[in-house]
Amino acid sequence: MRPLLINTSLVLASVVVTLLLVEGALRLYRPFRPDPRTYVGEYKNRGCRDMIADALLGWKFRPNFNGFYQSNAQGFRAAPHFDPNQPCKRIALAGDSFTYGVFVEYQETFAWLIETGVPGSCVDNMGIPGFGLDQIWLTVRTQALPLHPHLVAVAFISEDLTRSEEAYRPTEGFNKPTFKLVDGRLVPETVEDRPNSLVRFLQRHSSVWRVARLAARTLGHRYPLGEWWTLNAAILDAIREDCRRAAVPVLFIYIPSSGYWKSFTTLRAYMARNQANFIDLSEGRGALTPDMYIPGDGHLNAKGHRQVADAVLRWLQQNP
Repeated sequence: MRPLLINTSLVLASVVVTLLLVEGALRLYRPFRPDPRTYVGEYKNRGCRDMIADALLGWKFRPNFNGFYQSNAQGFRAAPHFDPNQPCKRIALAGDSFTYGVFVEYQETFAWLIETGVPGSCVDNMGIPGFGLDQIWLTVRTQALPLHPHLVAVAFISEDLTRSEEAYRPTEGFNKPTFKLVDGRLVPETVEDRPNSLVRFLQRHSSVWRVARLAARTLGHRYPLGEWWTLNAAILDAIREDCRRAAVPVLFIYIPSSGYWKSFTTLRAYMARNQANFIDLSEGRGALTPDMYIPGDGHLNAKGHRQVADAVLRWLQQNP
């Protein structure tokens, strides 16, 4: 027994030393430094000058705000208010800052370009910076569908799927609705869903843990495996189901983030399997190219917005 215990102790010691060395090496690379998840009830809303907390979505812009960007009465970036009685072919566009149009004039956003490219249409731009896919779903459910649109368009980037796992958004300073899967159903997370102290310690202090999470996310882009993909697939299901019940077609638009040029195989397979309306701007005709992003920022520039608009307008011509 003694040799066995000695050998076991040596193996454990070597594993611990190896992990410590790997931990130290990973910490030298900024993207691998610990980045813990946020959970319900951990932080209070900070608030900011142009945004307010919203019980349904997490946050929105102040109604009728007239600053660097203008918001309408509903708290979205648009000059006119969203009027369900307005006689037009209504397209409700839900998304994040790419849809909102950060750092471009409103007349350069793909929302405006789509509206001007479809005679008799009105495009309600409901994109809000920082939104995750879960908040985009809630936007469709609580803001878009009540306006009885002819089409719902959902534009998102890969990072939006990661935001679905978070309960707090440091950049905007607001808490947000967060969901978990219980028996295949999306239910709101609560304070009781926080992990134990060991997991929280590793999240806050371990680069190895961070790399493992990034690896699971990378795997989720290629195979329908892991919590990251499973949660967001359920959110995509919920968007499709809400639109089906409202008898409104939904178009999904995948916008690749700047610098992330690997194809989203799992997403494409999901859309094909469910015969969903889908525009993939990461490859093929109409794919976004590096010159369509703002250098050093990563959001779409005017050329990028034009490219997204053209892809949507082509789809509308093919699916009148």
